[in-house]
Amino acid sequence: MDIRHTQKNGCEVLTVSGSLTVKHAKALRESLLEAVRKAPAVEVNVEAIGDLDVTFAQVICSAHRMAADLNKQMTITGLEQERFSQLLGRFGFFRHIGCQENTRKSCLWLHDHETS
Repeated sequence: MDIRHTQKNGCEVLTVSGSLTVKHAKALRESLLEAVRKAPAVEVNVEAIGDLDVTFAQVICSAHRMAADLNKQMTITGLEQERFSQLLGRFGFFRHIGCQENTRKSCLWLHDHETS
């Protein structure tokens, strides 16, 4: 896994490539928490991901909750790829409403249709 940090209009952009599996969960978590702490907005770009497992979604969800608690924004790009959509649906992460801890309804996993 490789994580590249850049800035774009005051937003911290993390471009993640390679494998997002349990083996790399700690490094991803640390990078996300650092980004959330230092910037008012964080964008996570996952367009160049290889392997993916449930720990990816768990780590992203945890960082998003922290951002919401700190009244910061966090977005994710690259999940439009069909294989991500299928895997996240299988993991049970897509939701029709945000989680109860996130009253601003900005859940990253909000999804408007059923997934397979």
